[in-house]
Amino acid sequence: MDPITTVMRQCRLFDGIPEEKYQNVLACLRGETKSFRKDAILLQIGECQKRPGVVMDGTLRISLYSEDGNLVTIERLGRGQVFGETLVCSMAEDSPIQIDALTDVQVLYLDFDPLLLQQECACPHKAQVTANLLREMGRGALFLNQKMRILAQNRLRNRIKLYLQMLPVKPGGELHLDMGRGELADYLCVDRSALSRELGRMQKEGILAFQGQQVRILDQSFLSV
Repeated sequence: MDPITTVMRQCRLFDGIPEEKYQNVLACLRGETKSFRKDAILLQIGECQKRPGVVMDGTLRISLYSEDGNLVTIERLGRGQVFGETLVCSMAEDSPIQIDALTDVQVLYLDFDPLLLQQECACPHKAQVTANLLREMGRGALFLNQKMRILAQNRLRNRIKLYLQMLPVKPGGELHLDMGRGELADYLCVDRSALSRELGRMQKEGILAFQGQQVRILDQSFLSV
């Protein structure tokens, strides 16, 4: 199976579209693949995001700079995830975010003009893609609301708790952090050493145990709402 078909099967933007019709959709949205090396900046703050994209391989980071000049991670995106859709649909001229490659990355760029400008498009699945796009933007808004809820917490422990509540928990209370310690500190907008100290205290108190990015919740009441 070719890589574009593989990623389209994993991408929610193409939910409900028969696999044999993928090429029709790509032709309508003028799909184009591009590769970027690690640390490449795909979008700088202040630039205009002309085309949204789908991550085919690798990991992207969406971030912004705080007032003191620190880079704050908003989200990490992996295979099958869409980026830039909100900027394109809002027709924003100046991006408030930066998008860079945490690894070597391959991206499938799309053109949303056929969806937004009522251009002629022979693809009968245009309405399905548009509906999927609205759902994706809704999920994005929900994610940002969750992020705002985390940042509204004054106590670091509460920020950690809300972040852990977002992760899938395996039987036995085990879960896997989707980012390293430094990136998690950026995501929670705290100092890395402060995060390490708080996690250490939580381990001593018997709330959780951790090794690397593997965490086991020992006190099940900790994650209760």
